[in-house]
Amino acid sequence: MAQELNKNRMRDTKILLAATILVGICGTTSIKDNEALRALFMMSGLVLAAACAIGRIYATAFIGGSKNEKLITTGAYSICRNPLYLFSLMGAAGVGLMSCSLLAFVVIVGGFLFIYDGLIAREEAFLTEKFDADFEAFKKSTPRLMPALNQYNAPVDFTFQPKYLNYAIRDAVWWFAPLVVFELLWSFGFKGFIPLF
Repeated sequence: MAQELNKNRMRDTKILLAATILVGICGTTSIKDNEALRALFMMSGLVLAAACAIGRIYATAFIGGSKNEKLITTGAYSICRNPLYLFSLMGAAGVGLMSCSLLAFVVIVGGFLFIYDGLIAREEAFLTEKFDADFEAFKKSTPRLMPALNQYNAPVDFTFQPKYLNYAIRDAVWWFAPLVVFELLWSFGFKGFIPLF
């Protein structure tokens, strides 16, 4: 079941990301013509993408190799039950901001919340079945997606599997690819051709 959910999640996320990039590339907005505003959007998007990349690597260190085998409740998982999705939402918002299109921002954040809300519910039903009372207690003490930073706790040391961390590092690079695409297009004077607002 977990593999099927993951396959659909990856497909839907790629479609959503492609739609966002397309809207960001094709749309013309007043933001793109205002250098200071465009720089603010780009920098904010870059900060969110960096937080996403670092956060996903950190969360993967705790769950890599243990997903669906052990209930992880420390590190990033002590502040929310779905930190990988939280950091991905930050990255998605960052991509939307990097596009300098408010419509692209709304498309990707709204689409992400729509896709992942159902996915999280299905995953949590699976985890409730697998871990029973332990997961129910985790649900009661730890927020679903919005972090409770005051709950953070981590062991003094823990064992992780480097191959999963290596994968997370390679995966993190892709959150910066839209920035390169947008910057290249704008540096060649392409500002879109569909008026959005």
